[in-house]
Amino acid sequence: MDDGRHVRDEDRTKAFRATFYLILVMALVRNRGAWGCSAALALRAALHGAVCPLDPRRARAAAEREARSAAIRARHR
Repeated sequence: MDDGRHVRDEDRTKAFRATFYLILVMALVRNRGAWGCSAALALRAALHGAVCPLDPRRARAAAEREARSAAIRARHR
């Protein structure tokens, strides 16, 4: 029966991200063993580029840095 009360779930974003990063680290270790350090570093760079924009705080900080850089470049022209 629905009594009209809604219960919010816990925010499990941090736990999900921690588990996701552990899986990525394990994949990098496996790849380093299989293909060497250069392939693992290339994969790490690709994954970092794909995952970092997903974090809203980092994306916001990057946008603010870019705006400050653009303002400085505009002043010096």
